[in-house]
Amino acid sequence: MIIWITGLPGSGKTTLARNLKSILETKVSNNIVILDGDNIRRVLPYQISYSNEDRRKLALFYSELALLIDQSDCIVICSFVALFHSVQEHTRLKANDYFEIFLDPPLDELAKKNKKNLYSEKSEYMLYQFIKHEFPINPDLRINNIINGVYQDHLSEITNKILKKLKINIFDEKDIIS
Repeated sequence: MIIWITGLPGSGKTTLARNLKSILETKVSNNIVILDGDNIRRVLPYQISYSNEDRRKLALFYSELALLIDQSDCIVICSFVALFHSVQEHTRLKANDYFEIFLDPPLDELAKKNKKNLYSEKSEYMLYQFIKHEFPINPDLRINNIINGVYQDHLSEITNKILKKLKINIFDEKDIIS
């Protein structure tokens, strides 16, 4: 199974991936791999820009890497911006099983947090990258996970939907590991 967590930078993708991995390890399997966009960029043997063309190529690389691991009967949790319809559809069609989570907090909430200094009006990201994103049309789950400046984890809801897709007994709130 590939669990594809996508959303804008700073929306909580990496944190959600780590928390989800901890829960799924206790409920499903120890064969879980997290692929995180920032971590993969750090280990690539070549530099890749943030141009739209390079971002699309990198997103397709992420997809192919996730699909390769998926073939080894591992659960792959992906946390990428990778907002390209063609890549999402490619992964959905080829994966053994696919579950897409779109973290969709309001842009003004991300701007308040502005963790990576991306959301100022004149930032290169807002001027050149943001307008090219293709937000998921039909994710399995769309979540506004930042409310009044506070991240909401939605772990029970997410885990239950994934376990249901895997046909495993539903997760109870008391099972959350703190």
